[in-house]
Amino acid sequence: MRNFTIGSVTQIPIRLNITLVVFLPLLAWLISRPEQLAAYATAIDLVSPHAVDAEAVGAGRTPLLLGAAAAVGLFVSVLLHELGHSWTARRFDVGITSITLWIFGGMAHMEDLPEDWNVEFWIAIAGPITSLLLAGGFFSALQVVPASAPVVLYVVGLLAVVNISLAIFNMLPAFPMDGGRVLRALLARSRTYASATQTAATVGQGFAVLMAIFAVLSGALLLLLIAMFIYVAAAAESRTTVVRDMLRGITVSDLLADRGDAVEADTTVQSLLERIVAERRNGYPVVEGTELVGIVTLAELRDVPPSERDTRRVSEVMKTDPPTISPNADAFEALRLISKERTDRIVVAENGRVYGTISQRDLMSALEAMQGLGDLSQTEIDADGYA
Repeated sequence: MRNFTIGSVTQIPIRLNITLVVFLPLLAWLISRPEQLAAYATAIDLVSPHAVDAEAVGAGRTPLLLGAAAAVGLFVSVLLHELGHSWTARRFDVGITSITLWIFGGMAHMEDLPEDWNVEFWIAIAGPITSLLLAGGFFSALQVVPASAPVVLYVVGLLAVVNISLAIFNMLPAFPMDGGRVLRALLARSRTYASATQTAATVGQGFAVLMAIFAVLSGALLLLLIAMFIYVAAAAESRTTVVRDMLRGITVSDLLADRGDAVEADTTVQSLLERIVAERRNGYPVVEGTELVGIVTLAELRDVPPSERDTRRVSEVMKTDPPTISPNADAFEALRLISKERTDRIVVAENGRVYGTISQRDLMSALEAMQGLGDLSQTEIDADGYA
């Protein structure tokens, strides 16, 4: 789904997912409903020195303004939660590529997930700690807000409650949420990272089932969607960790199946098709002289009508700006890049030299041959962030 970059904080790109753009106005409207305002007012009264003036906050257009302020405040709080993860990760020299805000909250995307249990523990717990600090700040501000400003009292109180809720909810051991990652970190002290991940994922899926049952019984659709997300994400990250463990120590060059010369950009489609048949290859890097300019596969060539294959050039059908990877890179990094770019093949190149291409099928076939795991072709590698 599409993301929009809206700016950056400490050189970390901040992105909004289209789901949030659609959901935010709906969330504001839901919060503005009388029954929701009353429920939040009850929670605010528990932490506020002054009771909420229900009549004042429910008058005129005030509910809509409160809903909008609360919805925006919620996702600013989520952003700060993710920045807590990100800034802590940087202290441990873990790079941050971006933060994405979406319908289920936020995700801090990291260049690589740490396998040191101590590092993961502090990165994972930094988000909930940040939320608790925010809650403390709003709670302190609440003590000086006068009863004569009921709207301000309501918004500040609500944000205090929201941040407490964020901290508590994220610390549930429902992997891959923060609490689940803390659990994995603690388990990894005495067992392998892959084993710790599998156990944490199983616990996470168990919590997801319980959440789904509660959501169905209470009619909470959003909670049901969150439970489904947790269940699927836990299984996906468990598979990803197993694959990463299997590929440990293996480089791209070890698995490079498509070796040989690249194809020149001015080659005709017919000539390349004949070459594909002779060499039994499916993809080629495309060059102009020594410069890499694209990648072409059988899929692009098949779209060219037979009557045009003698005149059409590879440069007309190739994909430009292909993703590249070094032959010395870890094979798992190639799999992550293929998944990130949503392609099935990338170019292997370094220092101006093109070595060939490597595909997801090449990587999966190697895994199947080494471990006899069956068909792994649908495995997606996207485990790079903290919620």
